[in-house]
Amino acid sequence: MSASQWREQWTDSEWATLRLAPVWVLSAIAGRVRFDPDERSAFWDAVTDAALRSTGPGRELLGSAAADRRWLFDDFERDGRPVVSGLLSVMRLLERVSPDTRDDVRTSILGIGESVARARGPFGRRMTLEDEQTLLLVEQLLQTSAEEADDNPLDSTTAI
Repeated sequence: MSASQWREQWTDSEWATLRLAPVWVLSAIAGRVRFDPDERSAFWDAVTDAALRSTGPGRELLGSAAADRRWLFDDFERDGRPVVSGLLSVMRLLERVSPDTRDDVRTSILGIGESVARARGPFGRRMTLEDEQTLLLVEQLLQTSAEEADDNPLDSTTAI
């Protein structure tokens, strides 16, 4: 699927939701919905880095967010959905695409969170324990119900 085909499968409202996914991750890590200049700068550095690492639809999504850089945070504030609701909306949309596409987009979104969390951590090299735990929760929110069921330790054949 080409990048333009990836974009064309979404309504404008759905695409707006997908584009806000990285900002919901930033919000989860920062613990608020308005961000200072350093947080915004770390965010855009992370978007650039994640886009360069992706070769699939994740790159298209992040490129679209970066193209609207001037308005993305305003769109986020106007949207008003809390982090959990926003990320669950993103996951419901990503359930409609192939696992490879979903993985690429999810990896791109989580990569932004990891970069921002490292920037906030000691010497900008590692995450704090709190940010690490927050990212684990974000990762859980970005799993489909089938993936979550497959990853359930209670379904494991290994003794607990």
